[in-house]
Amino acid sequence: MGKVSIIVPTFKEAENIPELTRQIDVALKKTKYKYEIIIVDDNSQDGIDQKVKELEKNYPVKLKIRLNEKGLSSAVIAGFELASGEIFLVMDADLSHPPEKIPEMLDKISKENFDFVIGSRFVKGGSAEHFNIFRTLNALVSRMIARPFTSVKDPMAGFFAFKSSLLEQKVKLNPLGFKIGLELLVKLNPRRVTEIPIQFQERLYGKSKLTLKQQILYLIHIWRLFRFKFRTLSEFIVFSLIGASGMVVDLSFVFISYDILNLNFRVARVIGFVFALTSNFMLNRKFNFPKNGHGIIKQYIRFFIVSLTGFAVNWTISVYLYETRPFFNKYYLLAAFLGILGGLSVNFLGSKFYVFKQVKEK
Repeated sequence: MGKVSIIVPTFKEAENIPELTRQIDVALKKTKYKYEIIIVDDNSQDGIDQKVKELEKNYPVKLKIRLNEKGLSSAVIAGFELASGEIFLVMDADLSHPPEKIPEMLDKISKENFDFVIGSRFVKGGSAEHFNIFRTLNALVSRMIARPFTSVKDPMAGFFAFKSSLLEQKVKLNPLGFKIGLELLVKLNPRRVTEIPIQFQERLYGKSKLTLKQQILYLIHIWRLFRFKFRTLSEFIVFSLIGASGMVVDLSFVFISYDILNLNFRVARVIGFVFALTSNFMLNRKFNFPKNGHGIIKQYIRFFIVSLTGFAVNWTISVYLYETRPFFNKYYLLAAFLGILGGLSVNFLGSKFYVFKQVKEK
């Protein structure tokens, strides 16, 4: 049957640990699974060390207290580093996740060869009856946001198991907040995933850790996953937003040059273009594309060339449509928009594959 490592991240959960450990043992005692419980605590200073010391006399449980880090997701990753089982299972310490469901989850992996199993609140037979309107709405919105990444019904679940061999992939895990399960689903990309229904319970002791800060961290985490799974699309979005900011820079310097410094309008347009181009270059270099072996001067010259090419494409498309297609005589703004889109595409592709192209290390 193999061995399962049960990772339990904690903060101020000392009261729950004895009962959780007892219930896990009861659930697995009748099976052939060997198990270990790894508790990773974020220096709660609530007596959890004494609780675990007593439990160690009768149960295969061990404790790691982290002094310099905090956060549920990073605690789970720290637990992975200590685990030795063929199956890793993650669950909360507050008894909201039913330990009696653990054998069923393990069987899905060891007997039915699933790679990843989720204890789900939202499949048929599952429930979270104690959720108030706020938590119900929060769960619904969170699931909708996660939909582009996975088709599972409960991607927010903190109760899941998977083959530990999945972690042999050279993938960096850097989740924020609580949603380590979603991180694993996206980055480990397990082939066979299933969900089993659970009745999600109210916590036994202590207070919920769900805060506004966690909601903000979740949104940042979603953006990170978007950058990971849809890298080129995310780069294009950031490139477009930076381009929009460049338009503001362009117009601002035209105004300063023409209205305040009383320079010739043509000169003012050149100044606006150069400052906008420079702003776009610096922002893309810092936030959108990784630094590489090319020097900044060489990159800047390349960016200038690409931008001029993009402008030429922009102008050619819009003027061609306007002058050769009567439809665009009336809808000239559409012609201009299509020109902008064409120029933007050239600028983006040129930036990605020419200006900021990664140089392979020798």
